[in-house]
Amino acid sequence: MPSEGASALPTIAEIRARTLEKFGRRPCLWQCNATLAQLRGDKDVVCISGTGSGKTLTFWMPLLFRPDGIQVIISPLNILGTQNTEQLARLGIPAFAFRGETATAENFQAAEDLQFRVLVAGPELAVRSSPGSGFDRLWRNDRFMEKVISIIWDEGHCVSAWGHFREDYLCAARLRHIMSRVVRFYVPSATLPEHVLVDVMSILQMQRGSVELIRRSNDRPNVFLSVQRIRHPLASCKDLEFLIPDDWKPGMHIPKFLVFFDNIEDSVRAAELLQNRMPREERNRIVWFNANNSHEFREEATKEYQEGKLYGLYSTDSFGMGVDITDIELVVQWRTTCDLNSLWQRFGRAARDPSRTGLAILFVEPRHFNEEKIEAAKRAAK
Repeated sequence: MPSEGASALPTIAEIRARTLEKFGRRPCLWQCNATLAQLRGDKDVVCISGTGSGKTLTFWMPLLFRPDGIQVIISPLNILGTQNTEQLARLGIPAFAFRGETATAENFQAAEDLQFRVLVAGPELAVRSSPGSGFDRLWRNDRFMEKVISIIWDEGHCVSAWGHFREDYLCAARLRHIMSRVVRFYVPSATLPEHVLVDVMSILQMQRGSVELIRRSNDRPNVFLSVQRIRHPLASCKDLEFLIPDDWKPGMHIPKFLVFFDNIEDSVRAAELLQNRMPREERNRIVWFNANNSHEFREEATKEYQEGKLYGLYSTDSFGMGVDITDIELVVQWRTTCDLNSLWQRFGRAARDPSRTGLAILFVEPRHFNEEKIEAAKRAAK
């Protein structure tokens, strides 16, 4: 069902002018098309575009043409909800991020009373809601739902990639059956190769004939790629010592860095080893960032990292996707423990400001190199 007012769609020129006036950015044609597709409301929309290319702006642009419209964002990370609400507050757009401690009856009532134009929540709250609970009431509320422009599955590849450990993603299509009116899904991501796209569409019950697909390159030409062989014992993490050179002294420049691990214990141990290369008073400027940290710590660390108070983070996927920090100079993936899509998302944290350049390094275990494979085959043949 098309959104209310879809018959009076703005022109591309009007979208560009209004967006520039309100947000200070002149949108590209693909961003205007994503906005129009949401405003039409006659199809689900999939938008594939590179990290840092401006997908998030297309969440807010439709609000400029529906004065009482609402956008609902289902986000994989709480930190993105905080980032979104802070950005929107600066623009004068009331937004609210629901998570464990903020999912109160009072806040849901404020949402029902249309006090917010943007709602952000994780799938556990938005999808799992039991009958009569906060989001369940919102999905069934005619007055609320008639204002909703899109339900946005931020970092849409997570619907498929994270379903094995966040099972509410696999039940996402439940929303189609409990909403009081038809509202279309908007699925943005930088990494939706065909097999992932097919899985996401299946989970969300999206039919090819009723999907508008906006597909752009996800290349990041300002991020330079490097593959390095791990030359020291893995447990020593000595290959990462280059981040703090032997002759480093306080005041010397350290490129803002982000090191990804797929094991929390490994990331903590590696961070401690690097901290020990620094004067004691500087060690708290390198921290580990993972799901075991408190929400308050993660928010504070993100703020300090953005402000340049931290040199670097040793992180899992708890930090990364969609976080709008534009000046990260160096991203490292430690070991080949993630798939290619995750790797590209992580490398995409570098140099989100297109006027900057960044470096992304993949550290690879020796067994993956040909000479090591040949030696292993010789040993096996003896």
